[in-house]
This record gives sequence, C-alpha cells and structure tokens, in this order.
Amino acid sequence: MLRVMVQALKIMVVLVLAAVIVLSAQRALDAQLRGTAAAAGQPVIFDVQPQESIDSIAERLHESGLIRSPTYFKLRVRLTNADTRIRAGRFTLYTGMSVNQIIQTLTTAPGVQVVRVRFLEGWRAEQYADELVRVGILSDPNRFLDALRASRWQTRFPFLADVPPNGTVEGYLFPDTYEFRIDATPDEIVQTLLENFDRRVPAEDRARAQALGRTFYQVLIIASIVEREARVAEERPVIASVFYNRLRENMPLQADPTVQYALGVPEDWWPSLENIRDLGAVNSPYNTYRNAGLPPSPICNPGRAAIEAALSPVQTDYLYFVTRGDGSGAHVFARTYEEHVRNIREQHGR
Repeated sequence: MLRVMVQALKIMVVLVLAAVIVLSAQRALDAQLRGTAAAAGQPVIFDVQPQESIDSIAERLHESGLIRSPTYFKLRVRLTNADTRIRAGRFTLYTGMSVNQIIQTLTTAPGVQVVRVRFLEGWRAEQYADELVRVGILSDPNRFLDALRASRWQTRFPFLADVPPNGTVEGYLFPDTYEFRIDATPDEIVQTLLENFDRRVPAEDRARAQALGRTFYQVLIIASIVEREARVAEERPVIASVFYNRLRENMPLQADPTVQYALGVPEDWWPSLENIRDLGAVNSPYNTYRNAGLPPSPICNPGRAAIEAALSPVQTDYLYFVTRGDGSGAHVFARTYEEHVRNIREQHGR
C-alpha cells in the first residue's frame, strides 16, 4: 500500500513539473510573439485598405516591424472575433505595441486616432514641419510653414503684437509633447502650440522684459540664441548676460547658431561651421558676425529654461565665451579679448 502511494506521489510531482515547464514555455513563446525587436514608441503610419484580407494585413504589419509573427496575429484576430471589425483607414501604430493593442487600434474608427508628437527645445519651425510629416499628420511640410505667418494670428493672440506683420511665429511654437488627431490641420496645430506658449509663458512673465529695456520679442530672440548655445543648464543665464553686455557695448553678438540658422537646409538644419574660414562672409541678415544688434527674428523655438535665462540674466562683465576642449559642452568666459584668445589657445590649442 505504501509503495503504491509513493509511486502515485512521484507521478503527481512529475505531472506538476511538466505543467510548470509547459506553462513557462507557453508564456515565453507568447511574450516573444506579442512584441517586436524594434525600439518601443516609434510611430508607424499604417493604412488598411477597403476589403483588405487579414492575411494581407498581417504580412504588412510584419514587414513594418510591428509584429513578429503574422500567424500569431491572425490567430489572435480570430480568437477575439476581430476579423470583421477591423476598419479601413489610416492608423498610427507604435513599435513595441502588443498584438492585442494593435488589434484594438485597428478596430477603432480612424477618425479618432491621436498621434503623439514631441517637439524638442531648440528646433526651428522646419524641424517641426518635418516631424509632423514623419508621424503622418501632414504629407507636405510647407503646409505647416505656410500657417506660421504672424499676421494670421496677431488678432487672436495679442502677445504676438511685437512680431513684424511679415514675420512668422517662430520662437512662439512652444516645445513640448503634444497629442494631435491624425487629421489635424496646420492651423489647428499652430493654434495649439500658441495656446500652450500663452500658458507656459504667461503675461506676467512676458512683462518682465520691460525691466531689461526690451520688448518681449527681443528677449525671445536672445532666448533662442541661448537655447542653441547652452549645453550646460547652469550656464544659460551667464550666456544671456554675455549677449546683453555685448549689445550694451554695441558689439556684434558673433553667435555661431545665427550663422547655422542662415545656412540651414533640409536634412541639415544646423550645419557644422568647422570648414568656414570667415563666418562674417556669410551674407544673411541673421549673421551676427556680419550684422550688429539682434537677428530679425528668433532662430529657433526655445524652452522655458532658456526664456527664463533671457528674462533673468545674471550680472556679469563677461563679453566672450568659448567651449571647453573636454567635450563637456561647458564654456570658459572672459572679460577681455586678450583673455578670450588665451582661453581659445588653452582649450583648443590654436
């Protein structure tokens, strides 16, 4: 009797271990099939054609890097009875989505699709336009750029009053993460960006420009240059002070990013200046080596920290700065030209 019980116990242990192994293997396979090896969170525009078969959709999802296994996708579609609920239309999917998340998205009306868009601090308007094309909201970047004419927005947003009527709202396109409908128009996008600017840089902050003897638009121009120059957060107010000091001394700003802005082209909006021997030879009103005072407009869309630095520069008597040679992005500041030349020699050996 005891022998029978021991034998039965052994069989039960073996069965339990086998079940655990099978369950673990099933979960591992399921996890493997659910996702992809692609970096998570990258938007992919996916169009489902009218009357398109599940086989075709599965294959194209696989080709787009959104699923690992077309067979597993088709199985999940049929198990969830989703094969008759997948809609024709344009969808925004993201790498790293599970198969169930993809199925849920494809069975939702395309008209309610929302796309996340991240505009980075220091981007110029053309980069915003390129990003809107990349995520599938717009097909032509010029549609967004055409919507930026300041005269179209000045009545609705009084804080744009200082912008020349023939200017654009460059500088006021507040960098942030947004969610737009896939069918959003350029005007709807620009309006959202300007409304966010009004919230993030409220009227009481914009009024602080008066204490500097400047219009807020002039402060925003300085903030845009600070945004492109500063790589170390603590240096932003110091760099801003250099520009204000140089303006006070009637010295040209000699800011490299203004030349980059002038030379920017599609695919390379901020080109390197290393091979340009004479930056002053670049013929552009934005070239602050060639022209005194501020450039005509902001050269990018600065974030809140750069705007704050331009509104609250520290008090210094610095007139020059050069990047350190250690690759940190930090700068060495100088009060005189002789000191500046010495810093260049020490940091860069020239």
